[in-house]
Amino acid sequence: MSTKILGIVLTWLSVWSCGASAKQAGASEDDGVNEVNLEFKVPSNHKATAIELHSLENKPALLSKSLDNLSGKVQIKDTLAAEDTWPMIAFVQMDDGSLWTARLEKDGSFEPVQYATSASQSDIKAEYLRQHRMPVASGEFSGITHVKDNVYALVHDKSTGGGIHLFNIPIDEAGVVGGIQAKEVPGNSGKDGGKDNEDIVYVPSSNTLFVSAEGDQSVREYTIEGEPTGVSLEVPEDLKAIQPNAGFEALAYDAAHGFFWAATEKSLQEEGLHKNIIRLQRFSGTNPDARYLYMMDQPVISDDQVSSAQAYVHGLSAMTALEDGRLIMLEREVYVPGGSIIEKALGAFTLSTLYVVDPLKDKGGILEKKLLTRVVTSALNLANYEGMCLGPKLSGGRQALLLVADSQNGQGGLTGEYLQIFAISGTAPNVQ
Repeated sequence: MSTKILGIVLTWLSVWSCGASAKQAGASEDDGVNEVNLEFKVPSNHKATAIELHSLENKPALLSKSLDNLSGKVQIKDTLAAEDTWPMIAFVQMDDGSLWTARLEKDGSFEPVQYATSASQSDIKAEYLRQHRMPVASGEFSGITHVKDNVYALVHDKSTGGGIHLFNIPIDEAGVVGGIQAKEVPGNSGKDGGKDNEDIVYVPSSNTLFVSAEGDQSVREYTIEGEPTGVSLEVPEDLKAIQPNAGFEALAYDAAHGFFWAATEKSLQEEGLHKNIIRLQRFSGTNPDARYLYMMDQPVISDDQVSSAQAYVHGLSAMTALEDGRLIMLEREVYVPGGSIIEKALGAFTLSTLYVVDPLKDKGGILEKKLLTRVVTSALNLANYEGMCLGPKLSGGRQALLLVADSQNGQGGLTGEYLQIFAISGTAPNVQ
């Protein structure tokens, strides 16, 4: 095993709002030893209570320590449990509940930043336009992508083959939806069973569709008519160790940079100081080339309520790429209580929260997310939003952002096939 002595110095300034900086002291070879040397300071009015080092791979914490010396200068010398991998992410928990993180690269300097548990507002603005119930049979549509003109491709997670359906969804400049027509593509019929297809993106350069499947953690290419091409993304093995029914739920394609983005619905494992961590994998072409961490919000529903619920889900369900490299992330929580029909109707709700992140400018280890908007639906319009894409240009230079709901076959009339339409503006890109 290639082994390194790692010297890292983390120095926090006494004025935390000014940020912090540090520089790697160096690394050298020494057989059989993986030693880490961390040194940092905290201001007199704060105390560091714990520190962890994590790999971006699906591994337990490389180092996890409670801190006894709770003020002044803290120094840690320890041996890592596994060979060091780059980059690493450092987490320092403070006594006021704040979490500070740093992305540790193999060479050069890094800057720890405070992770904001209450996200600031994005400079992109989202204006709610309407929720539209689509006049189609109840299904389980989990993803949506814009192809051209009024044509959108949706993926049905219980269909065979790629689960691809083509929809004609006319939307005028005011965001009003016209008559919708839908058809299942011929490539689905006669194929092998579905793989729990969850999301879909359109690639203009090849005029093909890529579909992420939760059943086997794959991302496969299909023609517009649903025929498999044999091309797929090379998914790293450690990303296949998913929790049950919590694999690749979200897929995005950044045509401006040629990147695919894939993320699991839930964390791969529970991890120390930071819960609800999602590993966001980037692909250049079909090859994996970078990985980032994304932290979901804590759920609204308690464990006790979940245990007695008729239905409950909490996770990252969709994402959409913008031309400047940023991503819109869709977190959603769905709750249907147990009990009578009336109790279900009165207590059911969904909470969908949209955030904007900028992986290309990441410095803190966990992506900083900025709030775009929130959507709450109840039993009167209950919508489990699982798919998202950009739509057409609207009046005033705005652009449509579409969310599509998975009705779970209607749930006995409790849910429906809904589109949620927003108008986004500010730094919103042009539609492909």
